[in-house]
Amino acid sequence: MLLRKILFPVATLNYLFQLSKSFFYSNKILKSHKTKINTICIGNLSLGGTGKTPLVKFLIERLSEKINISVLSRGYKRKTKGFIEVSDKSDVNDVGDENYMIKKSFKKINVFACENRLHAMDKISKKFSDVDLIILDDAMQHRKINCDLNILLTKFEQPFYNDFIFPLGNLREPRIGYKRANIIIVTKCPDNLTISEKENIIEKINPSYHQRIFFSKVDYEETLKGKKDIHISVLESDFVLVTGIADSRPLTSYLKSRKYEFNHLSFNDHHSYNQNDIRKILKLSQDKIILTTKKDYFKIMSIHEIKNLFYVDIRIDFFGKSNDLIGLIADKFRIN
Repeated sequence: MLLRKILFPVATLNYLFQLSKSFFYSNKILKSHKTKINTICIGNLSLGGTGKTPLVKFLIERLSEKINISVLSRGYKRKTKGFIEVSDKSDVNDVGDENYMIKKSFKKINVFACENRLHAMDKISKKFSDVDLIILDDAMQHRKINCDLNILLTKFEQPFYNDFIFPLGNLREPRIGYKRANIIIVTKCPDNLTISEKENIIEKINPSYHQRIFFSKVDYEETLKGKKDIHISVLESDFVLVTGIADSRPLTSYLKSRKYEFNHLSFNDHHSYNQNDIRKILKLSQDKIILTTKKDYFKIMSIHEIKNLFYVDIRIDFFGKSNDLIGLIADKFRIN
């Protein structure tokens, strides 16, 4: 209670600042720009962990064979500034871990890092005239660009309508910001999500007539990726789990549901691994299998190759037809 009293003035100031910013953009006091290239914004109202990057991966897989897609994000926690085109040989610290992972996963996709998205869009449109669509990863609060389609993600266990503005809660901006979204995806739902639970969430969100709501869950691949591919059944022996993500609970819950026993070495989200971390990981593993996330795998391997390091890849599954989401996007941008 005392902590809430201390934080309340800070949260109130943040709330008023974010509300004022939204008012200025909504009433065109501050200018929001349309870009020459079609844009999809993927974002959230919360501080992270809603599953933006897996959705970026999903959209690339479904759309890249039909149109030329690029990805733009600020490159969170990178050590550089300005506009950077990510290459297969980029240093993860220069471009950001999520950009690095996307480029490693989709070598033919152009990936860019820039904290000033509007500046980046101008450079991309001049240099890459063949780009049909740009996915802006984590750009919900970047109001300088008026995106063609806004996709808002919110977690099943912590929906935005039950949350509070930071630092009292995890919201970056007031709840009313959800009204800017064209599509709302409730992510990380349980496998046994019921119709009544879906209806209850839809009622609490109270979408406008132009908004569509989808529900998704996370599934894990049965094949573990590394220097070679192995089946997940090898985890029936004791292993070490290493994570540096915002919310590792879905992964640990999945592994525990399969009755696996493991030691979990957890780092903060977007953790920048160093040689001390590598020594700690190797000491804990003692030649056992080391399991990690795809993002962490590429970061760890960029500084030290570990032969017994593998990652479990994830995929998004939608309740209902995922083609409905892709169809909506295809109609919006006239993709055949």
